[in-house]
This record gives sequence, structure tokens and C-alpha cells, in this order.
Amino acid sequence: MSNFDLISKLFHEHIEYLSLSADTIVDASENIASQIANAIVSERKVFSVGIGLDAAPASAFYHLIRDGLGPERPTLPIIRLTAEHADPIDSASQWLAKEVKSLGQPGDVAVVWGSQMSGTATQTILAAAEQRGVQSCWVGAQGPGASLNLSETNTELRFSLSNISALAIARLVEVHLFGT
Repeated sequence: MSNFDLISKLFHEHIEYLSLSADTIVDASENIASQIANAIVSERKVFSVGIGLDAAPASAFYHLIRDGLGPERPTLPIIRLTAEHADPIDSASQWLAKEVKSLGQPGDVAVVWGSQMSGTATQTILAAAEQRGVQSCWVGAQGPGASLNLSETNTELRFSLSNISALAIARLVEVHLFGT
């Protein structure tokens, strides 16, 4: 099989999967975007949290929210909490949980990118958020409230879905805040 065939197959698989996931992405994205927009309007903090591979969509989401997608608009407040080089992931989740505990306040929102997180890591971050009254939204893992669970797909598809979800949520936040 040639390189073209490999890449073409990869594109087709991802396009098909993303198309089939549109309904799921829309529902979760709307809930998460609404919580983020409400937090920003209420002058609460928004966190974008990711570990390892999930640090990439968490960082992308941070930039999309902060800097915007297109038309000029004010910079929006968001805090990036990522651990790109985390090994093991459970140790990094303890560090991120400490950050959420020290920075979080009731009414803040944490968007947790968790497609690679273990159940232990998820519970560690969830416990910290709940302790501080921070609303948690989950992309890639099942959590309380708004979540987009990606646990049934392979790593490549979870990564694609996480990234397109970051873009979709950012776009909906702008619609909520600026009507564009």
C-alpha cells in the first residue's frame, strides 16, 4: 500500500466517523459552550485542562477561546492547565487537581479533555473540581453534567473528535457571546 493510499484511507475513516458523530458533538458542545459563556459573562474563570495527548486539544481550545476564530473581538479570559509530558498520567492528574483546587472558585468552569485519562485520573480531577464548586465539562471522558464520551473509539479517532469538538465549542461560545 502506498503512502497516498494510507493517508487517503486515514482521511476517509476520520471524515466518516466525524460525520456520524455530528449529533453527539452538537449536543455536548451546546451544553459546554453555554456553561462557558455564562461563566465569562458572570466574570468567573474558565479552565482548559488536558494531560498528555489531551493537552493538544486543551491548548488549541485555550487559543480558540482567548483569541477567537475570525472577526475581531475582545480577547476572552481562559486559563490553560496542561501537562504535555506527563508520565504517568495519574501523577499529572494530581498536579492538575491541585491547580484546580488552588485557582478554582464556585461558578468557575473547567473543560477537561480526558480521552486518554484513566478512571483514577478522572476521579482525581473531578473530586478537586467538586470540592471547589467548579463546574466540570468533559470531552473524551464521561463525567457529571455536560460530557462527550469518546471511550469507544481508537486513539486516532478520539484525537480527531477532540480537536473538532474544541473548534465546535469555541464557535458556539462566540455565538452565545457575540451572536456571530
